[in-house]
Amino acid sequence: MSFLLNPYAFGGAPANPVPSYWNAGGLGNRTSSITVTTTATLGGGSISNLVDGGYGANSTDGCWFNTGQSTREVKFDFGSGVQKIINGFRWSQGTTGHHGTWVLEGSNDDSTYTGIGSSFLLGSAGSLATFYEFTNTTAYRYYKLRQTSGVTNSGPWLREIEFRIAATGDPTSRDAAETGNRTASITVSTTATLGGGTIDNLIDGVIDLNTTDACFFSSGQSSKEVKFDLGSGKIITAFTWLQDTDNSHGTWVLEGSNDDSSYTGVGSSFTLGGVCVETVTFSNSTSYRYYKLRQTSGTTSSTPWLMEIQFRIA
Repeated sequence: MSFLLNPYAFGGAPANPVPSYWNAGGLGNRTSSITVTTTATLGGGSISNLVDGGYGANSTDGCWFNTGQSTREVKFDFGSGVQKIINGFRWSQGTTGHHGTWVLEGSNDDSTYTGIGSSFLLGSAGSLATFYEFTNTTAYRYYKLRQTSGVTNSGPWLREIEFRIAATGDPTSRDAAETGNRTASITVSTTATLGGGTIDNLIDGVIDLNTTDACFFSSGQSSKEVKFDLGSGKIITAFTWLQDTDNSHGTWVLEGSNDDSSYTGVGSSFTLGGVCVETVTFSNSTSYRYYKLRQTSGTTSSTPWLMEIQFRIA
């Protein structure tokens, strides 16, 4: 007698990996793992610069479309045997402006493509960084941005595309303090004077340019701090700072504490801002309840809307 054993009989079906910008292929230099091609004619730079992890508005880290092109495509190939679930992406440019209406599509044979979500304007008239979210639970090897109407704009340098992504083997859960609306679990305070909005808008999970969902510093302030009380100890190993322009706020450090009195430096100093999407990574294996961004030199800028901070939690 033989038996066919149900592999899920004792533990249920395996959980699906959770898409995150922190998963492999999401951000950073991905030129060795993603092949990028386009049917558009570029006026400068290489299309692979979209996944090189650099934000320079130049031909080394960016590229730009020749103006007036229609029905163009940008394709991302994750490689043989690799399939990824993508349900969102960030698109950043050197200046504002859009390139018409586009759609995102996925395929596993590079022939038949399936639409993901609704159409959208690629780029923005209001922010250097634009954010797109979709419902998708299917893993594909190929993803394609396809232009359905309108024309390309030669004005903006196209800096980077980053994916909210998952694949088999990625974590099946993420700490709720990483992203989304965390206002009920994280208390944010600052010694800086704000020109508009409230500081807890940095963790409300909404990316918009208004006093309801963002805030901005008053100009010219120094030696300021932004503190995050997570309620319990967590190991933070990176964060992404999102603002709508490239202005910087001086040099800062990240510090951690468990008593809100004695703080320990985490990683090296960095310029806060200076680019619309800034990811700062560091080595940290210590769990802290309190984390503090502390300004060590320079001054704040009142120009950018401070949209959101997202954490990578071990």
